[in-house]
Amino acid sequence: MTEALTLYIPKPEDGWFYLKMMNDPATMAYNAPWFPPDGCIPNAQEEWKRLSSDWIGAEPERFYAYLRCGTDGAFVGDVCFHYTPERDWWDMGVVIFAPERGKGYGKQGLRLLAEYAFSHGVTRLHNEFETTRDAAYRMHRAVGFREIGRTNGNIELMLTSEDYRKGVGHMEPREFLNILHVAERLKDTLRHCTTSKGRRESVAEHSYRIALMAMLLKDVFPDADMDRVTRMCLIHDLGECFTGDIPTFLKTSADAETEDWLLDRWVRSLPAPLDTELSALYAEMNAQETTEAKIYKSLDKLEAVIQHNESPIETWEPNEYELNKTYAFDTVAFSDWLTALRKEIYRDTIEKIERGGT
Repeated sequence: MTEALTLYIPKPEDGWFYLKMMNDPATMAYNAPWFPPDGCIPNAQEEWKRLSSDWIGAEPERFYAYLRCGTDGAFVGDVCFHYTPERDWWDMGVVIFAPERGKGYGKQGLRLLAEYAFSHGVTRLHNEFETTRDAAYRMHRAVGFREIGRTNGNIELMLTSEDYRKGVGHMEPREFLNILHVAERLKDTLRHCTTSKGRRESVAEHSYRIALMAMLLKDVFPDADMDRVTRMCLIHDLGECFTGDIPTFLKTSADAETEDWLLDRWVRSLPAPLDTELSALYAEMNAQETTEAKIYKSLDKLEAVIQHNESPIETWEPNEYELNKTYAFDTVAFSDWLTALRKEIYRDTIEKIERGGT
């Protein structure tokens, strides 16, 4: 997952990083229309002196800071805002050093800037850039910025303190449809197991049934947030929209890392506050520390064994005869009820094998 950033108010001796960014064509390419041919700012040393003397410590009128990684302290970009009195808003900017792009730092930097700005008297943040900069647009929309106009090939966006404090992302209908279009892939993503009539089941069907299991168990786990468990069940395999399904007994750690990376990249592109909610759910699911996460993981595994018991035995792999007897017993051990359920499933497995699958 994306490494956490902090705002860092640079000291005069930290100007080397500003100069490094301003003199890097890959970082400054977006600035080329104003500073041809490569966007690099001339006299960057003088500009740094101006920032140091006029911007740092001048909020809420002006503000400038570096984005710094929380672990190693490395600088990865900068953020700023300044008051525009004729429009009564604060124009802002965020720049990520080119080698550090693609890691979610832009959106995180935007959030840090918004939090700082709105806690220091700023009421409206504004940004404007070319309509061709799709990544920048998605990043701003994901944080909650609203589009307020398009003129002369540029797009304008605004984020108010009120909207930010409410955590309102104002998901656009198109963004909603884009999410559904991605999730629809799970209808065509087939799993290894088959249905009772021998048809390969889809990941969407598997996700649906474990969500149904969670709903049915609400009274069994009165102290657990089963609505949260249901949400976990519904989203747990969304990463397979990008990688397809790989059976547990074939999936490698490299496969899992690829799936996690692709899923994380997609979640970070979603509008606020959905991105934050899903990130928190996935982190909780991966940690396997809460009761809710343990219930979800148990249902995920149990449903797979139940489906195998329902499928024609001739569709089983040789290793699945033993796997169906042992799979998930360790996962459900925290719950007496789920352990009892697993034992019932085991009995169904033994009867199916003894009957030869009939």
